[in-house]
Amino acid sequence: WRYMTWQAKADNEGLEQRLWDLEKALEQAQEDKRDIHKEMTRQYQELQKQTAANSQRLEAKVKSLQEQIATRLQESQQIQDTATQALAEKDKTIAQLQGKLNAMEMEYEKILHGSLDLMLAKMAEASQHWEDVRTTIAVEHKERLQEFGLSPLEI
Repeated sequence: WRYMTWQAKADNEGLEQRLWDLEKALEQAQEDKRDIHKEMTRQYQELQKQTAANSQRLEAKVKSLQEQIATRLQESQQIQDTATQALAEKDKTIAQLQGKLNAMEMEYEKILHGSLDLMLAKMAEASQHWEDVRTTIAVEHKERLQEFGLSPLEI
């Protein structure tokens, strides 16, 4: 009986250790999620900085072209076309970067949700397994107690 009690305690400790391990895995997944979010935020801010720098550079170029228009009437049409083209490139670049950013965000979300779904499925599977093990152990202990003429309810 003492051995069975010791065995049950050992099994209980094993289950507690497994639960602790699963909790640690969940905490790690949450930390990974936070890290991914931080990295995405950092990349987004970096893209914003690059876009702002590119925008400022293009705006400076437009201003310079406008000054040349005032001083060079003969070249005014050519400079106007260049400025319009620079703005179109800026808008195209911004649209491309925004598209890439949106695609990255969706892909990160898809990866994150997939990972979390997989982890939840594994946790549900592990929970069911350990519930089956617990039930089996309880039945075995009940049978052993009954073999010795003891009632499990009295203990």
